[in-house]
Amino acid sequence: MSASALPPLAARSLPAAVWRAVRSGRWTSVCAVLIVVIVLLAAGADLWVLAEGQSLVPDIATLGPTGLPAGTLGGVSGAHWFGVEPLTGVDLFALVAHGARTSLLVGLGATVLGTALGVVIGVSAGYLGGWWDRLVTWTADVILGFPYLIFMIALGAVLPVDFPRQITLIVVLGLFGWPRVARIVRAQALTLAKRDFVAAAKVVGGGPWHVFTKELLPNLWAPIIVVASLSIPSMIGSEAALSFLNVGVLPPTPSWGRTISTAIEFFETDPMYLVFPGLLLFLITLAFNVVGDAIRDALDPRSGGTA
Repeated sequence: MSASALPPLAARSLPAAVWRAVRSGRWTSVCAVLIVVIVLLAAGADLWVLAEGQSLVPDIATLGPTGLPAGTLGGVSGAHWFGVEPLTGVDLFALVAHGARTSLLVGLGATVLGTALGVVIGVSAGYLGGWWDRLVTWTADVILGFPYLIFMIALGAVLPVDFPRQITLIVVLGLFGWPRVARIVRAQALTLAKRDFVAAAKVVGGGPWHVFTKELLPNLWAPIIVVASLSIPSMIGSEAALSFLNVGVLPPTPSWGRTISTAIEFFETDPMYLVFPGLLLFLITLAFNVVGDAIRDALDPRSGGTA
């Protein structure tokens, strides 16, 4: 088989490239560990809160006469690792841990949905071409220019209070997120469709589904993983922004965005209330961006990172 008939190198070395990206520098490794820690915090939120000995139940005994947390630093103590919420006395560590679960669930769910839609639509557009390619390109341009934040605010105003908001956020963010994936995958599919190994598959009788699953998709994992890793922090930030505006998840479901929104009202009297949810939102966004950039560099042949 000629060199031009071989699949792209990134497809054959993807796991090694991703692992090398994570280990490419001390800063990247720290961010990868940080992602693991926050994911474990979200996944085991109930266990961590139980280990702390607290819950999401209000406890006004932890508050002073003005409704602010008793003690220093917002009530931080051995019993309340992050302090307590003003006016309610709810343990702030419990709010942050369960809020991490909400943010990661929505962020990862929306990324998976948007990536899956983008891959299917983008590959089909690049491989089939014609009117379908033009329709996909036009639709992607329209969606990318559509003010989804205004749409979500309006949608949140008309949805019933008991409607599952997390599922709604995943679906809406995923539907608005697929065009970015589709454009990248389409460009790669256009290039791969001209390669000899795809032509050979057609010659031996391979149909569109066979070409997609056996020839194109295995060689598209590199750009898919790169765009997905960089989409996760964007989706988490979008969920936090919508919850901050009170059109995301609703009480009693904890959310970093809504906690930050409430904390701003107490910033002058209890600044520690804002520190922990804001810090974790900043750290998870930073960590995913750093690791995503490292993976992109490792899988980019021009950077010399692909082995």
